[in-house]
Amino acid sequence: KPQKGCVPMIFPEKKAVLRDGRTCMLRSAVPADAEEMRAYLTATSAETPFLLRGPQDDVPSTDEERAFLQSCLDQPRGLMLTIRVDGTLAGSCRLSPEGSAARSRHRCGVAIALYQAYCGLGIGRYALETLIEAAKRIGYEQMELSVVRGNGRAQQLYERLGFQAYGLLPHAMKYPDGSYADEILMIKSL
Repeated sequence: KPQKGCVPMIFPEKKAVLRDGRTCMLRSAVPADAEEMRAYLTATSAETPFLLRGPQDDVPSTDEERAFLQSCLDQPRGLMLTIRVDGTLAGSCRLSPEGSAARSRHRCGVAIALYQAYCGLGIGRYALETLIEAAKRIGYEQMELSVVRGNGRAQQLYERLGFQAYGLLPHAMKYPDGSYADEILMIKSL
């Protein structure tokens, strides 16, 4: 349920033309997107080792995903956006508070994931620039994210947008074959 006095944060649609001429649109994820988001979670978890969720992990039920998307709308200082290319879901990105305590209200976390077929078109940059603008409007002073070591393409994008590495979380993820991946912790002052 929404927090008392909370008005759902609806992000106005934002469009851009991609390098290949197609149109990319960002908009708030809504409960009606639940089934499509479930399919996206299943597919992207199998496409790359760089996401926290793997193909062995359960995907939320449609009702659970619907409730999650509603909770994102009800979060007054957060955003969950779908990324669409010519109307087709290409990915999602999220801006979320790093806690509710007064001492951490200046911080937010950011996450983004795309279907592999949509990588390399400038979508990640467009989505992150949008989240940076939104974070400033909301009043955040600091953005935080993590990137799996070895995901050089994503790390380079984050660095180009002003994120700096500040630490390493060893063995942050463990894969089914017993190998591990470290996460590089990154931060950006707004």
